[in-house]
Amino acid sequence: MAVSIFLNAINVFSMQSNSSVAVGENAQSGWVSHNKSNNGTSPQGTSLTSYNLITIIDPDAIDSTLNDQEINPTDILQRGT
Repeated sequence: MAVSIFLNAINVFSMQSNSSVAVGENAQSGWVSHNKSNNGTSPQGTSLTSYNLITIIDPDAIDSTLNDQEINPTDILQRGT
C-alpha cells in the first residue's frame, strides 16, 4: 500500500554541526565528525549586556591530533527515477 506524504514547507530554525535536512530517497551512512568551537557569550553570539569586551585566547596551533582510521562499510542501492 502506497503512502503519500505532502509537505508544503520545511522550516529549519537552527542547524548544528553534524546535521542534515534530507528530502527524498537518500542514504546517509558513516557520518563521523570532529570539531571544536569557542563561544564568547553563547552559541548564537547574543548577550543582554552592552559595552562588554569578550576575549578568547586559544594559543593552540593544533587542538588535538586525530588518527581516524574508521572504515564504515555500507550497502547503498541507488535507483534512477
